[in-house]
Amino acid sequence: MSDNVSFVYPDAQRSHDKSIAAEDNESDGESINVSYVPKLNDDSSGWGGRCGHAEYKSLVLQQVIEQHGHKDGSREIISQLKEFGITVYMAEPDHVDRFLLSRVVRHVQASSLDGSKSPYYHQRCLLYRDECGRLYNLTLNNGCEGLAGTWKGLCIEYSGFQAMVALTVLTRAYACADVAGAIIKSGYISVILGLLLREEMSHVSLNLSMYIMGIPSVAAHTVVSSFDSDWPRKVVILLLALATVMEEGSAYQKYCALAGIGLVMVLLLANLGSKAWHHMKLKPLRCGPFLALFVAVVMGILFPFIGFTKIQGGGKSAIELITFNCIGVSLLFVASGLDIIQQLVIDASQSCNQEGVTISMGIWIAMSAIMCIFAAHKITPPTPHPEDANSILVEEQTSPVGYKVPNFPNFHIDPIMFGNKGFPCFSLHLEMLAGLFVAIGVGGFVVSTTLFDFMNDANEYLNEI
Repeated sequence: MSDNVSFVYPDAQRSHDKSIAAEDNESDGESINVSYVPKLNDDSSGWGGRCGHAEYKSLVLQQVIEQHGHKDGSREIISQLKEFGITVYMAEPDHVDRFLLSRVVRHVQASSLDGSKSPYYHQRCLLYRDECGRLYNLTLNNGCEGLAGTWKGLCIEYSGFQAMVALTVLTRAYACADVAGAIIKSGYISVILGLLLREEMSHVSLNLSMYIMGIPSVAAHTVVSSFDSDWPRKVVILLLALATVMEEGSAYQKYCALAGIGLVMVLLLANLGSKAWHHMKLKPLRCGPFLALFVAVVMGILFPFIGFTKIQGGGKSAIELITFNCIGVSLLFVASGLDIIQQLVIDASQSCNQEGVTISMGIWIAMSAIMCIFAAHKITPPTPHPEDANSILVEEQTSPVGYKVPNFPNFHIDPIMFGNKGFPCFSLHLEMLAGLFVAIGVGGFVVSTTLFDFMNDANEYLNEI
């Protein structure tokens, strides 16, 4: 078999799919030429062992595996998966790289845009077939398992109530933007945000990928995203920390602190909005991260209470949750207007005119609560699906497609081994030569800043501003 990756579909889906895999002529599909040879880890479990699951489909599949668990027996196994309605993405030896994984992720993402079909219609798995015809679940070993655990833990600890209280209270800083004597204590704010609101501000890019953009798993996010760390939250804390060490009362300090507070509000709204999008079961968007961020912020402004975790209960419990939290947020916001509380974060806050902020926040809390009550009325609590008790797939965040077949062992690969092929028009020796020139040039530039007093000129210019 000469193909390198195949997209195998259930019969019902083959004639309707208009995405990448619809271009394939047969169930084996067209080939994608790629260039990495993965090696099975020594600690991987053996292939073809007896499955311990009692579900009917798993037992049927295990019987097929044991009957055809020899070379070229994978065709019968894949046919059985196809009969169960599962889309199979198949990778062949010598042809696994970042391009293949990205293409698979984008295809799964495009498939999820069809909101007219049940999520159970989009069952899929990514398998690797070795030279002997044995099948494995293709998973990533790049730390995404730890990231997935951290993200799930943050989702459990997330408090929408704390996020909304922080949003409303932080707006009071802008009422003091034009007051000369008012000093924002950004150091206290950064400590509070870093310790008490870590869950509410963390992993905005991952939430956007999973909830707004329809990325199937944490592993898929690490493949297609350029963010390998929680940079948005780190940038916010850095801005507030820089404002702390600036000259007290200077315009630089005030603008840096206000910029940091504004970004904090954006992150809080984005996390609220992305969770609200997920809880309302809206269809994922085919968009980039910046458009997804804009959509999430708008959702956070319009439906902040829908972003609360317990809102998924729906019905009367959801409406009661919105009502009580609306009262709590309002009371704490009003209490934050007391001078004794404001002075903890803003010096001379008593000279600030808070009327505009108070009126704006009162209108926003009331209008958003009304909109959330109407939206929550349509939220239905999760109900068991017949497929849950007889599913052949299990959720797996280390798989680029989000699921795996528990009957097969895992085949771990580390995407960092794919590397970057570099510029195709340059040879290795030419790039080494260019790197040497760049290193010498950078070092010479650093030395020249001392020889020609560039830094003194820069300091004088900044002092004149």
